[in-house]
Formats: sequence, C-alpha cells, structure tokens
Amino acid sequence: MYKNIYFTGFMASGKTRIGRLLAKHLKLSYVDSDALIVQWAGKSIAEIFEQEGEAKFRELEKEIIKEISQKKGLVVSLGGGAITKSENVQVVKNTGILICMRAEPEVLCERIGRNDNRPLMAGLEPEERLEKIKTMLAEREKYYALADFSIDSSEDPPETRVIPQILDALMLWENLAVRVNLEQGQSYPIFIGRGILKHANTLLKALRILPKCEMLVCTDSTIAKKQKKNFNMICQKAGNSKSFIFPAGERSKNLEKLNSLWTFMLKKHYGRKSCLLQFSGGVVGDMAGFAAATYQRGISFVQMPTSLLAMVDSSVGGKVAINHVEGKNMIGAFYQPEAVMCDLSVLKTLPKEEFCAGLAEIVKYGIIYDYVFFEWLEKNASAILAKNVEALTFAIKRSCEIKAEVVGIDEREFGLRAILNYGHTFGHAIEKATNFNKLSHGIAVGLGMRVAGRLSVITGRWSKEDEQRQNDLLNKFRIPKTLKECKINPPLKTLWDAMGSDKKTDKKTRFYILPLKIGEVEKTAEPTKEQIFKAWSVI
Repeated sequence: MYKNIYFTGFMASGKTRIGRLLAKHLKLSYVDSDALIVQWAGKSIAEIFEQEGEAKFRELEKEIIKEISQKKGLVVSLGGGAITKSENVQVVKNTGILICMRAEPEVLCERIGRNDNRPLMAGLEPEERLEKIKTMLAEREKYYALADFSIDSSEDPPETRVIPQILDALMLWENLAVRVNLEQGQSYPIFIGRGILKHANTLLKALRILPKCEMLVCTDSTIAKKQKKNFNMICQKAGNSKSFIFPAGERSKNLEKLNSLWTFMLKKHYGRKSCLLQFSGGVVGDMAGFAAATYQRGISFVQMPTSLLAMVDSSVGGKVAINHVEGKNMIGAFYQPEAVMCDLSVLKTLPKEEFCAGLAEIVKYGIIYDYVFFEWLEKNASAILAKNVEALTFAIKRSCEIKAEVVGIDEREFGLRAILNYGHTFGHAIEKATNFNKLSHGIAVGLGMRVAGRLSVITGRWSKEDEQRQNDLLNKFRIPKTLKECKINPPLKTLWDAMGSDKKTDKKTRFYILPLKIGEVEKTAEPTKEQIFKAWSVI
C-alpha cells in the first residue's frame, strides 16, 4: 500500500466526502488539509482570504502539506488549488499516490450553490458561478493532469459508484513500476505484473480515455489465435471495441499494411476522439503507434505488449515507425503512448527463441548504463530463463527504468538517447541483408552486440575481459554466437551496404555506439571500414 493517498480536484468535486469514505474502508486515518489550516491559523479560510490574502493562504497550505507528508498511512484531501504550486506536487508525488476527483461543471455549480461560503465563489449568481467554474477548470487542467489517475464523481452515491472505482484503480496502481517523465512535462505510467490485463477497463477510465474515446484494438494474426481469450477480454473491456488484425511478422511492417488500418478507420468513421490499443509485439506496436501519430493529426494510443522484447524496448519511449525497402524504421515519428501495461502472464505462449530475443535487449541496458544491473543479470540468469516471476519482474522493471530515464533526458535522440542503439546498427544490417524474414529483431541485436563488442576491443576502447563477460551472458541467455548458427551467410559487402542505409548514419558519416566499460558507452565515427570488416568476422 502507498505511504499516503492524496485527493485533489476542484471545490465540491467530492474530495472530502470520498476521502473520508475511502479512509474508513481501508482503515486509515483521514486528514483534510484545509481543516488543518483552519486549526493552525485559528480562523476560517474565508477570513484568511479576506484579512491576509490568497498568497498567505497558499503559504500556510504549503507548510501543512509538508507536515502531512512526513507521516504515513493517511488519506488526505487537498485544497482545490494546492497542486497549482509545483513544490506541493513534488512533495505529494514523492510520498504517495495522487488521485484527481472530477465532475461536470454543471454538477460542481449546483453543489457549490448549496453552500455559499467558498471565498472564490462568494456572491455569484448561478450563471456567473458556472462561467467562473469553467474558466478555473480550464486554467487548472494542466495541474489536474499531473494526478496519477482521475475518478469521475458526478454520479451519486459514492459508496456504490465511486469507491469501487477507486479501489480497482488502486489495485492496478500497485503494479505501477515506472513513470516516464518527458521534457515538456508529459508523463505516462508503465505497469508490470501478472494478471493486470483484467484491469484494462479500470486503466482506460482512470486515464480518462473511456468513455470519451472510441477504442480500436490492434493485434496480429498469431496473437489473435494464441492469446484469443485475452484478446477478446481486452476488446470487451475497451468498451466492446472493434478489432483490427495485421498479418504477423516483420515483413508486414510497411506502408501497404499500415494503409489498410487507416482505410479501415476511415471507413468505420473513427474520429479524433479515438484511441488505438495495441495488444501484440513490437511490429504491431510500431505500426499502431505510427497510425495513432498520423491519423487525423494524432489520436490516443495505449501499449499492451505481448513479447518480452516489446516490454523492455519498443513499447517504451515513443519511437513508432514502419520499414522501407531502403532500411528499417525509416518512416516514423516520436509519439508517446498514454500508458504501457506489461502482463507477465502473456509470456506463457511466447516461443523460447522470442523470449531469448528480449533478453538480448535486457543485457544491452546493463552494458550501456548500469554495471550493477549487469552483475545482477550474471547472477540471476538461470532464474530469468526459468521465468521466475520475481526475477523476471525486476529485469523488466529495471530495463524500463533505464530507458525511461534516458528518454526523459533526450526524447528525440539529439544526444544521450543514441546509446540505446548499441548493437542496433549491426543488427539492422543483418535484418535488411536477410530481407527481414530470417531473424527476430532481438536476436539480430544480440549478434550486433557481439560485433560492436569486438569492434570496441579492436579500437582499444574496452578490454577483452569485458567483451568476454558480455558474450558469456549472451551465451547464458541462448543468443546465437554466429550467423552460420542462424543458417544465414550474407556477404560482408552486403552487410556493409546495409549499414550505410541505417537511419543512425548522418549523410555519409557512419556512427557507432561502442562500450568503454560495462555500464558506459560512447558514440563515435572513428572506426574504419577495415576495422568494421574485422569486427564482423566475430560472428
């Protein structure tokens, strides 16, 4: 359970009544920040506003919230304007979960009119009050959007309608593993756990996607069969949504297949208030994400990845794209999802090779960013391969944390984010040289990491011992050692030419992400063609 549960929202949205009911249900102590301010100041809030002004009230409010945050096991109702101050938001988010209570302006107006003692609404006629409420709601929306989730309190009674929704959402948010915080202030949650897909409806309501958005669930032909029960359940929980099924496989990741989705949506009259929910691996995630980014100039998008590779890589960070005959992921966008739900139970049907493909990306995070995580992977490789829930959950969570931190600093790959491409330039070349139909992306990246590791040794960047540790871990995770083992043998010239069309090149300059030590890499254009060819020989 969270240290504290905080309620925010407009005046008369039900923070106090619902907060008290929730505290009673959970057997926790209840606190009203406004009541504490009154107790501390020895006068009513109206008197504080009248005699000392709103600035003084906000200062008292800040001190009270700090004091509350030092305790735990509380349900706290915050004043309507408390989260308009960034310092309050930081304290609240660092010490608990923030729930925003919402209601329609007309409902708020009627509730406020029953009791004319609110300083900001005193003396207003109903029409004036409603207009002021609408204005203030618009002004505060950017602050309310900072809440972990929202609950609509327009309908009474809360005992039978609102409290159950909050309890369901709290159960889901206990699986909140990572929050991706972006430079523009946008953020989204990543949930990791077993059986969390059954909370899809709760998530969509809590993020205010349902009921305002018309849903469309996308998957591929393989997942539609292997995960039929979950797929049907998600369609039902997404407002009895229609579905769209892509042909399975990397070769479907192209403009022709994407256009079929656009055409379907146009013919079914999906509008701007629509949301694409993808329930599949990275291929469908990329295509559905790119469709969401471009359909009517952008609609909502939710990721529910079904492969380990997608959970730790493509579902996080907002890169969405399709392939072109000239290269992989050449046409795309940066477009972030509303949320990511990683349900470990769907991995039961994942083929062993595809599971291992995801492990290659997990190893990558240790090499590029976190030596301690790499050490942990070395010690826990057997447990991860056995799909031990605790070990697998941590591996996914830490991978997502690393990617979220990198993306939060450099969302559009102007600098730091390039380190996530370790092994990818070589891996993409293998994929392109084999027409995208011989190896999964993760296996190709694992082979690419072996090449990049050897190139780093050749150029004097890291030691043979570190290279061996990387390769030993890849071996433990059953990543192929050679192209021959994968029954492919593209000529070096073909691989070299394929690398030249990779999107990580800059005009005629070829860049490589190479390790300096386990946990640290650099972007460089130094290696020569001869050194590259020599490095390719390792596989």
